[in-house]
Amino acid sequence: MNSRKFVDNLKKLVTIQSESYNTRDMARYIVGVVQSIGGCTITNDKYGNIYVTKGNADKYDSMVCHIDTVHSIVKAKIHAINIDGNIVAFNGKTMKQHGTGGDDKVGIHITLELLKRRSNFKAVFFLDEEVGCVGSAKADFKFFNDCRFVLECDRRGSNDFVDSISGTQLYSKEFSKDIQKVLQKYNRKEVSGGMTDVVEIAYSTNKCVANMSCGYYNPHTDTEYINIEDVIDTFNFCNDLYDINKKMYSYDVARVNQWANYRWDYDPYYGTNDAFDHYDLLDDNNADKKIKEICGPGCMLHDNYCTTCMMYTEELTEFFEDETTID
Repeated sequence: MNSRKFVDNLKKLVTIQSESYNTRDMARYIVGVVQSIGGCTITNDKYGNIYVTKGNADKYDSMVCHIDTVHSIVKAKIHAINIDGNIVAFNGKTMKQHGTGGDDKVGIHITLELLKRRSNFKAVFFLDEEVGCVGSAKADFKFFNDCRFVLECDRRGSNDFVDSISGTQLYSKEFSKDIQKVLQKYNRKEVSGGMTDVVEIAYSTNKCVANMSCGYYNPHTDTEYINIEDVIDTFNFCNDLYDINKKMYSYDVARVNQWANYRWDYDPYYGTNDAFDHYDLLDDNNADKKIKEICGPGCMLHDNYCTTCMMYTEELTEFFEDETTID
């Protein structure tokens, strides 16, 4: 792998602004890269999600990602700079630090790089994940029928491999057993995680899916940064997972979306909606008060699940303890 080109491609993605509902520039860039790879077929669904198939096979390796970020689009050029192995971004007009959008530009990057290198591969680039997995909820799920399993790189840090989301199991015991050696090689641990696109695939198919840490830190903030070594490590980790696990994996117990009737239009940070006023607000114990302070007054908890953040209390507490410091 040409590591310099690998990093340059990632830095280019960081410079492309792609706030939810305003991702046209990113979509155009992704299509341009895919067209340059060769051997790929590109289609779209009615919502605009981008589907790519490379090769002609009975079984495909597969990855998904989302092309939107939470960062507001600014009228200035965004510059991506490598500082001691970490990519940071700056607003070229104000010279202030700007979020890199590593959530989920790292996922886009790894997906594109795998498309370049693997012979038979399927990828989906979903729109508008940050506002409630809107794009992936409208996916053509038949696209995944011939995929062995589906991976996503959409989690902060470097060591997590997400096996469940909001109580929904993402993959089977057989899959877990078969990947243990690779998990150990890359120092990955199986954990529960927050809402992202693969859970929509889990709800609508019997495919084994997983999300993972991929090297971005301080997500959704202006101090967000990307560790290059962690991104390369995640890319190699995914490659090994595909190389070693050649079976068609399935999860044969129906996975039900308990929040299917609770979709609503919401802000990337708070997501308040009058229809949800009947939900209990977070209690004022220390942990919940901390969550409310950071996540916002619109945070709503029901049976230990925040319908705004789409995370359980335990996940919220872990997230904010890791990523945010309260004055």
